[in-house]
Amino acid sequence: MKLHIMCERDVGLFSLVQQVIGNIPWAIEEGRTPIAFFQDKTCYWTPSGYQGTDTVWEYYFEPLFTSHPASAIPRHIRDIISDNFPSPHDVGYFADKDIFISAHFGDHPALDGKTRPIPYLYDDPDEQLREEAHHIIQRFVRPRSYIQDKADCFLEQFMKDRPVIGVHVRGTDSISEGERRPHRQGSLVLSKYIAEIERLLNTQPKAAIFVATDAQSSLNQLTQAFGDRIIAYDSLRHESGATAGQGPTGWMVPAYIASDRNRAARNGEEAVIECLLLSRCHHLVHNGSSIARTVMLMAPHMPHSNTHHMK
Repeated sequence: MKLHIMCERDVGLFSLVQQVIGNIPWAIEEGRTPIAFFQDKTCYWTPSGYQGTDTVWEYYFEPLFTSHPASAIPRHIRDIISDNFPSPHDVGYFADKDIFISAHFGDHPALDGKTRPIPYLYDDPDEQLREEAHHIIQRFVRPRSYIQDKADCFLEQFMKDRPVIGVHVRGTDSISEGERRPHRQGSLVLSKYIAEIERLLNTQPKAAIFVATDAQSSLNQLTQAFGDRIIAYDSLRHESGATAGQGPTGWMVPAYIASDRNRAARNGEEAVIECLLLSRCHHLVHNGSSIARTVMLMAPHMPHSNTHHMK
């Protein structure tokens, strides 16, 4: 049994999803069966489990290979991972001759041509990457039925048989005072969203606007601008107080999920549902975010507008 075990990083859920997408071609090329084994070093993990499973990937998605869920990882390999957790900065190591352990995103120079890393700074995935990743997603990134059913129900009730502009607004910790990375600076300007949505409404005057956001204030401002055109899934969002908190290993994460693992696990479910709904829209308006870029991979021909690139 040759395994490629992907361990978690202290990042957002869709950065973990993109880690899986990027690593799968590498694992398969090496003849290893990939397993996503995301545990307590991500804020989405909870000691009590979620929806009947005990590893974050399987909270929301089917195992990458149904024959190899996380429970197939031998106990002695779990102990090795616990004692020698892989660094996100190194490509990984062999726990024995057949089992490789990694927590790397996939953009290491040594992995050039082996993985399919997704851009996470300024750029969005290009057409070729969108097509390649789309095929990986179709085969391996399969939401569990309880999530797909909730997305389908919302779609049927609010989005069926009408043009829908999808809007993803990433804020909270990514625009907090503590966020110093250049690619986050100026990444959220709601006036740019409003101008772009108005432009799209000129060509689709009957369109609804589906908004997914981590901040209630962003949803409120867009609702004020566009009224009852706005539809949104009932999700946890930041409402007041600090925008940024710390994940289990000290990385910056949104404060509204940082201090409560059960709340974070629920928010992960909602984010997957929102991602599925965004992928069914007719145009995506977004800033720099892993959810938006995952939507672009799920729907490789959907046109999109990145407000962070607009003047």
